[in-house]
Amino acid sequence: MSVECIQPWLAHRPRRGATVVDTLVLHASGNDDLQQTVEQLKEKGLSYHYIIDPMGLPHKCVPYSAVAFHAGNSYGPHEATRGTSRQQDAHHNFVEMTSVNEYSIGICLVSPDTGTVTYTQEQIDACVWLIKELKTSVPALKYITTHYLVSPGRVSDPTHLDIVRLAKKAGLEIWMP
Repeated sequence: MSVECIQPWLAHRPRRGATVVDTLVLHASGNDDLQQTVEQLKEKGLSYHYIIDPMGLPHKCVPYSAVAFHAGNSYGPHEATRGTSRQQDAHHNFVEMTSVNEYSIGICLVSPDTGTVTYTQEQIDACVWLIKELKTSVPALKYITTHYLVSPGRVSDPTHLDIVRLAKKAGLEIWMP
């Protein structure tokens, strides 16, 4: 399997210091078109490290050595081990303005994510393949989670993704709050 690169890279910044990247956050695009997904990200100044289209082709959008802007105000394994508050305001934002972006890799599956559309087997297979490839270059990868799990109440993606099965195939632990 190969990976297509989207050029120029989507919005990103360098990681701080000696950041250990140990978490993968899975997303859904909210539409069924790769180009529309990329254009919406560009308009909003957001990004994923990878986007997997419905045919199962991974597209690299940001080097994994950089921070992509995919999870915003979120709470993950590093906040949990630091004892950071999980308190959220009325808009479901964490009051301490936490973010998993610094130590995670964001992977998006192109999907309307309406709850009635499932992900293609090609996408799931490509996602497992990509994660295994990433583990060779990023050996600290330990956790897999979803946008919904790190940003509860604020987002719902990816709906109906079998994270348990995916984690088992990819050889990662599921992180849940």
